[in-house]
Amino acid sequence: ETALTPSAPKRQLFKQVVVNEMSQKRHRKDHTYDYGLPRDYATVFPTLGAELDAFFTFMTKPSILSSEPPLRVVTANVYLRHAKLFLGWYVNIYQCQGELDPSMEPKFGTTDPSLYNIIPNQEKNSATCFIDFLLWLRSNRQISVSYEANVLRGITKMLKFRFARDCSPDRTGDPSKPFDDVPILRELRKLHRQANGQQRLAPRVSDETKKWLSWPEYLGVVQQSLTEVDQLLRAYNGPDPETVEASFTVEQRRISVAYQKYLILAIFASIPDRQRTIRELELDRSFVKDIASDSWGIKHAPDDYKTGKTYGERPLLQLSPSLTPAIEGFVSHWRLCLRPQTKHVFVQPRTCNPLTQDSVYQIVSRACFQYTGKRTNPHLLRDMIVTHVRESDASEKQLEALALFMGHSIQVQRASYDRRTLNDKVAPAVELIRSLNSVSLMK
Repeated sequence: ETALTPSAPKRQLFKQVVVNEMSQKRHRKDHTYDYGLPRDYATVFPTLGAELDAFFTFMTKPSILSSEPPLRVVTANVYLRHAKLFLGWYVNIYQCQGELDPSMEPKFGTTDPSLYNIIPNQEKNSATCFIDFLLWLRSNRQISVSYEANVLRGITKMLKFRFARDCSPDRTGDPSKPFDDVPILRELRKLHRQANGQQRLAPRVSDETKKWLSWPEYLGVVQQSLTEVDQLLRAYNGPDPETVEASFTVEQRRISVAYQKYLILAIFASIPDRQRTIRELELDRSFVKDIASDSWGIKHAPDDYKTGKTYGERPLLQLSPSLTPAIEGFVSHWRLCLRPQTKHVFVQPRTCNPLTQDSVYQIVSRACFQYTGKRTNPHLLRDMIVTHVRESDASEKQLEALALFMGHSIQVQRASYDRRTLNDKVAPAVELIRSLNSVSLMK
């Protein structure tokens, strides 16, 4: 009898690769429930609904009550979400002295709470409910330190709104510390500083081995994506999409989707920016062609990127001229097959609307998984390029230029994006000492 050769193990499917086990547990319906305010909170709690609307306006519109410039809508939405999570927990669990029951569905009370009742005064003891909220998140949701810091930022902003009419935000005389004489805000800021300090030393909550790629490996993903587009184009014998007046074929849309995926990956490789940049690219506004260099580029005003208030308008972030034919082929022809309803360069194939945070994540992560088996996320690309450059012989001048190009400081580059291990970082010093000692012994 012929011995059977064992078959190679089957590769896991995309959804089977669990990068963050704790996050997956939180999202399982049988483990917990959504503790935030219900979707119809404005109907269930009309007072809170009106106050949250006013809170959003306070964050996004200029006001004499605020000592800070307006936030971008995308940031304000995050703070509003954290506020709604806290308030949902307060009225459903804390106020009722309830315990987390995995089998429970949230049963919100019939009372109409208000921020002014939940946070009755400025005193330090009014912060007790926020501390209890953090303790509950730690024990029942197993949150990371970085998430805790984010929650505290949102709650602090909510407190500034709560007490905006009660006091002058600049009465301390120090404009860099508005409301610093409000005891409850001082307490929240202290908690936030502690969380930030712990964040720098805390271990990562996700399994990095399941999503980390070296920069050359990512460039390989970009190249394989280009090969996929080339193969589809060579096999296509139909009309130019620009001449099609009726509906587009499945084949044409398949090419358009692959083309869009390649360009997104290639732009990230040329300009490893935050994924918001990809989502918000608009023809003739933030995505423009530089005639002199025959290349396309990204133009950012201060409001177009996260650190714009610090660094102001950015110079044109030029893409490689080698991408020009592919960009123009997509913009002039294949983008039409996606039936865009907007001037945004990239759109969702099913809805024709601009890309969302999740859709950019899916495009990048699934492409990386398709070619490497790793679930790389878009923001990790920034860590990958910084780590790759810092592993090279790049000069301090080049590292500083890269930091400015990516829209952050050299300090942030070192603290947040450099993923080299401590051994990797001290290796040059070890080599230097060995070299110096060898020279000394030879004399």
